[in-house]
Amino acid sequence: MPYFGFIPSEKLLSTIQSGIEKKNTNEPLYPIRDQAALLINDEILDAILVELVCRFPLSEKRETAEKLAGYIKSTVAVLLKQLLSKVPNDVAKQSIEFSEKSLFKDPEGNYRVGAPLKPELVANFKNLFAEVKSGNEVNRTLLTEQYKQLGEALVRHFMNDFNKTLDLGMIKRKASDIASSAVIKAIHMAADKLIPNFTKEEMLAAAEYHDTLFIE
Repeated sequence: MPYFGFIPSEKLLSTIQSGIEKKNTNEPLYPIRDQAALLINDEILDAILVELVCRFPLSEKRETAEKLAGYIKSTVAVLLKQLLSKVPNDVAKQSIEFSEKSLFKDPEGNYRVGAPLKPELVANFKNLFAEVKSGNEVNRTLLTEQYKQLGEALVRHFMNDFNKTLDLGMIKRKASDIASSAVIKAIHMAADKLIPNFTKEEMLAAAEYHDTLFIE
């Protein structure tokens, strides 16, 4: 199954691995779960947006992307701090196992944190990126739609599916649904604003960098 995956920081990797090692012990697991969840929120946005726009010259598009990353990070961090609480190990263990399933090794042997994606979505991205790297113009409407689908898939995995492991009550589940809808809306707005207006150089930077995050 192809997937999207970024190389985690040493801190995130060690936190996930620590949870895996301790998941069947009597040591409280919820602090490890909480730290991993907050770190993943930060690092996935850094991987998709911040690392990309660092390759752009200073411009309105760069400012828009940086604002989007900041908005999503803060939205999800506030939500997580509301949802995460002290829980028994049998509940926290579900989240630890979710993080374990989100940890992959790429063909080069590097650990990556990510989510499985539909093969056709990854194939479409790979084909579009290859065209860009060959110097060809691509259908930007199609590329924009692909990024929206990617955003939805990652929100579904790292927010909706993860939150199912938290044993939430009705009110917190509702807050989670509202937040994930807000994040998807922000992703759609940013994709519509950014991708059709990329310069040729920005499009090439996106293709070269993001191509490394899709593993077949």
